Amino acid sequence: MPHPTATDLGAEVRDRRLTLALSIRALAQAAGVSAGYVTAIEHGRSPSTGRAPEVSLRVLDSLATALGCSVDDLTGSRAHAAAAHVLLYCVAAAGPLFATVDREFGTDVDHWLYIADPRYAEAAPKGRATICSWPLGRFPYATELLAPQDILLALERAVANVATTLKGKRVGLAIMDCSAVMRYVQNAADEVDFERKWHDGVHRIWHQHLQSEPAIDVCGYRHADVEALGLTIDQLGTALTLISNHDRAVVVETDAAVVSGRAAIRRILAEARPAGVSAAAWRELTRAAADSLAVA
Repeated sequence: MPHPTATDLGAEVRDRRLTLALSIRALAQAAGVSAGYVTAIEHGRSPSTGRAPEVSLRVLDSLATALGCSVDDLTGSRAHAAAAHVLLYCVAAAGPLFATVDREFGTDVDHWLYIADPRYAEAAPKGRATICSWPLGRFPYATELLAPQDILLALERAVANVATTLKGKRVGLAIMDCSAVMRYVQNAADEVDFERKWHDGVHRIWHQHLQSEPAIDVCGYRHADVEALGLTIDQLGTALTLISNHDRAVVVETDAAVVSGRAAIRRILAEARPAGVSAAAWRELTRAAADSLAVA
């Protein structure tokens, strides 16, 4: 399913804004973005780059809320979900996670490329997924220093191996070994920072080998792994960076219950409460922070 063009999206935003008699500034304030950004969206062109602005799912959600409509109304389809970069954060869930990933995100996915946590054996219904496992100590994790380009190369090889049979299908990616790798390497913080460039690399690989967008890009982290790193990383900083570097956050609880959006952000931040801060005070702080981060 094709993505809406920048001009289609801009025209829809402008028409709905004018219908509501909202100024650009008023819409920008309601959506938590700059007036210049709204102008660039409506015109389908950023004056600073000359190109169409990249509009994340979070911004689309905020614009839709401010305009009293759904994201589907703005985009004219469900195509907005195709490029979502999702943080799946397991608070206490252990073991294989393919069933959870497929249940929560598989509606618009014909086939998964699933990079398993090497500590757990994963299985999927026949034809539903290609499951890969990259053992720690071997390529792309051959040494205890994270090499982001090796990870992208390993992903590209995995996609190239299945490209012939998957072209024309909606292929989703779930890489679930992220926090296992953090525990293995010496530069754990680099894994989190790499999320800034990871999604761009996924898009490039999908376009090159599948001639399509990724249906979804899910990155899995387990809180137990983050917690085990102790003082070797800034746990609150790690939580904030993970939230900021993804379009959406989804949390899996101990009982496999799943929460998303602001509730998920609050849950992640709750686990990163600094020593000496009371639970009650931290709840108030994280409630306000979650509202801001959800539309940042």
